[in-house]
Amino acid sequence: MSEQTLQDALYSTPVTILDKYTCLSLGATTINDLVTSKKINAVRVTKYTGKKPDVLIVNKNKEVIVFIEFKLPEEFNSDKKKEKAIKQELHVAKELNAKIYVVTDGNEFLWINPQTKNFIVDDNGNQIKREIKPKSESRKLADFIDLVSLSVSDTNDAILKTEDIDPTDLAKKIARILKRMTFASSKMALYTFVEVFLFKYLSDINVLKDANSFDYVYSLYQKTGKEKMTDADILGKYLEGPRAQLQLLFPAGEDGTTIVNGQIFHAKKGEDGHYVEEDSHALCFKNILDEFASYEKKNGKFINISKDFKSKLFETFMKNSDEKSGMGQFFTPLKIVREMVNMVTISPGMKICDPASGVGKFLLEAATASAVEFSMKDGKLYSNIELFGFEKQMSGQESDITTILAKANMLIYMSKLFKDNNTLKDVKYLSDNLLNKVFVSSKTALGTLGFLEENKYNLILANPPYYQDATISRLAKETTYYSANGMGVESLFLEWIIKSLKYGGTANIVLPDGIFTNLGNTSLKELILKECYIESIISLPINSFFNTPKKTYIFTVTKKSEDDILNGKVQDYKVFTYICKSIGETLDVYRFDTPDNNDLHNAVVNYNLYRALDDKNNIQEPHKTWFDGDGKMKLLDISKFPANGNWNIDNFWSDEEKIKLGFKRAENQMTLSEFQTFIEELKCDLKDYKEAIECLKL
Repeated sequence: MSEQTLQDALYSTPVTILDKYTCLSLGATTINDLVTSKKINAVRVTKYTGKKPDVLIVNKNKEVIVFIEFKLPEEFNSDKKKEKAIKQELHVAKELNAKIYVVTDGNEFLWINPQTKNFIVDDNGNQIKREIKPKSESRKLADFIDLVSLSVSDTNDAILKTEDIDPTDLAKKIARILKRMTFASSKMALYTFVEVFLFKYLSDINVLKDANSFDYVYSLYQKTGKEKMTDADILGKYLEGPRAQLQLLFPAGEDGTTIVNGQIFHAKKGEDGHYVEEDSHALCFKNILDEFASYEKKNGKFINISKDFKSKLFETFMKNSDEKSGMGQFFTPLKIVREMVNMVTISPGMKICDPASGVGKFLLEAATASAVEFSMKDGKLYSNIELFGFEKQMSGQESDITTILAKANMLIYMSKLFKDNNTLKDVKYLSDNLLNKVFVSSKTALGTLGFLEENKYNLILANPPYYQDATISRLAKETTYYSANGMGVESLFLEWIIKSLKYGGTANIVLPDGIFTNLGNTSLKELILKECYIESIISLPINSFFNTPKKTYIFTVTKKSEDDILNGKVQDYKVFTYICKSIGETLDVYRFDTPDNNDLHNAVVNYNLYRALDDKNNIQEPHKTWFDGDGKMKLLDISKFPANGNWNIDNFWSDEEKIKLGFKRAENQMTLSEFQTFIEELKCDLKDYKEAIECLKL
């Protein structure tokens, strides 16, 4: 059997490997022919253009990833012959900048790193001899080529470990460096860490290459003699190269936000063409890259990122911050977010919205549900759900940091999608069709409240801002969208949510107590009762949120069908209510985990059991005993929630019950801490009443 016959049996022209790679079985085609016909992208090739590769595996950018040299079995049956076969085209593979060079007779496969000329080995040092048979194992082969090509370099021949990394400790170190050297706020420290993290991550998955890569920029610090560069010039190289490339890869959306707008690192060019130190930015940049390089040496490349890190990145910077004011509009503790997502059913075909999306955690946690799929097929993004995140740009800022962080957060959450589709074309496509389409900020005074599409979303998850603002109330009324005349911005968001829900859709939202207790919200409650079924009200402990001492609740509603609304159908099952003393973490600035003390989790478990019941009005065992045994839970008839009544569910527990459950002391005394909290609540209430009176004057 001839060499070509053996070759064609494995690689007939062309074989597509999972829409990521194309396997070209060539034979008589020269490198010059391939370049001229644009079958490969090899602009650096200046010699060996007359060579005729046997098989090339190229990516969607037409870059050569694997160069395969085919030999007859009789040319490959001794160590000496194998050594000769390897040397024959190794220099050609290197010239083509192939990541992997494979020599084979169709049975045995030798994997070589063209950059070092050494055999590629696994993480235990064993030589890789994996078969390459694209016709029979497309997905596994594509994943393995990904892993090897991301692993090998001019200094490494070993396949990287595939364990997820959790660089939370690194994030904390970077925050300290930034605060110490630049006096950056926690928000700015977070933003800067995300920028450098993406620089490193996108370099490690081969999106940023050559002079735009982390390794190249970091190597500049090691140069000596005439090649030695100042820290300022190296920062300049980063600004001109990688940061500029990032801005090309992640173009701004219609709202003007991208993931890299450049907030901290700056350097100016002097008259001699060299950059000069500006404040301590250049030295700070070097120190941060040192920390990233040190972390990689110990833990490996930033390829597989732990889900826990993705979820908690924001909290790593903000939970110990004293910058509590102004943070409420986009900071919801992750434990609350996750439990609220666990309270709803996420199904294919859903349109899911957060009208006050902040850094995007509600939508991103929803996107990790088991039923959800995001993938690239034939160069197009496929998703079985649609996500919509809206935010109002914070005033006085050149760019919307909140939405920038949301987009960067999504890139980190969707890291596997970007890793599997890491060509420049695909990354830019994903940026336009995923990041920019999901998260949008508005510069208008009303923000999200300035537009409303009725009956659009299947699911709305939100923690809308809550405060009084006479101007926003006036502007909202002028839109004619809002007729319930509720008190505060939160009432406008609640009306927006109810009207935006599809018939049969669900909303799960955080609301302050004023929605339930303020008599000025009677018309709003009438709207809720007319158009929705109230599924649950869960009372959260004070200080669940860093920025406010206000009492808050999780409020779950399902929008009635159109017929039920027209016929005035009254809810015929009970409302699930629960009072929580804990949420699974300490309610102070430290936020230590308390997994054994989590009323919120227990509430969600019970709620999910309740909503799954076929007959909610005749609860049978074992659920009846289970529910009766939890004193923090009550099932209340809808008649307990009249439009002109007080919906504060805490009032449905007697003082005796609260004492027994530990919510109240038997003696009528306050601790100093409780008195301080009481005063803070009273101040907030007085401010709200003052603003409410101003609104009523309009």
